[in-house]
Amino acid sequence: MGEKSNFPEVWGLALGLFLALYAGFLNHITPKEPALDNHSGFESTLLGLEMAETPKQVQDLIGIPDTIDFFHLSTEYRRVHYFDFGFIFCYLAFLTYTGHYAGRKVRPIFLKIFMGMILLLVIAGFADLIENILILNVLDAKTAEEMTPSLEYLKPTSQLKWFCLFSYVAIVSVYFWLYEKGWILKSAALLFFTGFFLQMFSIIRTNLLELSFPFFALGMVCSWFHYGFSLAFSSLSKKT
Repeated sequence: MGEKSNFPEVWGLALGLFLALYAGFLNHITPKEPALDNHSGFESTLLGLEMAETPKQVQDLIGIPDTIDFFHLSTEYRRVHYFDFGFIFCYLAFLTYTGHYAGRKVRPIFLKIFMGMILLLVIAGFADLIENILILNVLDAKTAEEMTPSLEYLKPTSQLKWFCLFSYVAIVSVYFWLYEKGWILKSAALLFFTGFFLQMFSIIRTNLLELSFPFFALGMVCSWFHYGFSLAFSSLSKKT
């Protein structure tokens, strides 16, 4: 008889697939073109909104209040961020799963460090929740003056979220590189660390944040493929 699948790994396979479908759905319903222009060299309108600092940057993205563009775009962005509340818990669950498996070979040391890693995820999740609320406040504002209080905190909150998420996967990448064998997780380690490096420099040059996302996403895919697909269904893989 063949080797039975390990349930936690099958669960990780399903979670990763659901996360990918959810991300694809959010990307599909996110407006692709700004009303007038994006800022800071961003191609992504969603990132442009997250990192907006002035009412003009927001109005360039979603239009001026009481116009047709503003009505349609603000409605679409509002829908994206309502769905994003659920996405937050999905990606936090998958990252927790990945981090837990990353340290299984050095469990005594890892469990102490893992508690700090979980704190990073908690901060990231909380910052993401606040970010969504701030963006919804901006979308509901009718004047530039009404936008200003939320915009004061929006960019720092977004930067905190991304810093915590990239820091988390950077720590995971160290475990992958030191304790895992095979090109899949070695590649994930390089991708995660490169993404973290770019994210750090995005504090100076904001649009580097957008460049860091493909590395983050590909690292997640490699992690999902190994822990979910490879270990769950490949008879050549060792059970953990």
